[in-house]
Amino acid sequence: MIKLTRLDGSEFVVNANLIEVVEANPDTVVSLITSKKFLVKETPEQITEQVIKHYKKTGGPRLVVYIDHSHQSEEHPAPTPFAANFK
Repeated sequence: MIKLTRLDGSEFVVNANLIEVVEANPDTVVSLITSKKFLVKETPEQITEQVIKHYKKTGGPRLVVYIDHSHQSEEHPAPTPFAANFK
């Protein structure tokens, strides 16, 4: 979780794993993968620094890959699904 500040000065925390895009237009807009958007005082660079700090503290985001087995054949078997931890 990272702490952000709305334009009215109120603070809130957001799950860093849900952030999809951070833009400056000129106010900073944080868009989540849930389609929710927030206008915040922090710059995109400040948010990026917070996210990196959060990932370093928590061991980074987890990437889980799921394989669609519907197209596998004897000639092209599906690989085993895996999870990777990026630090």
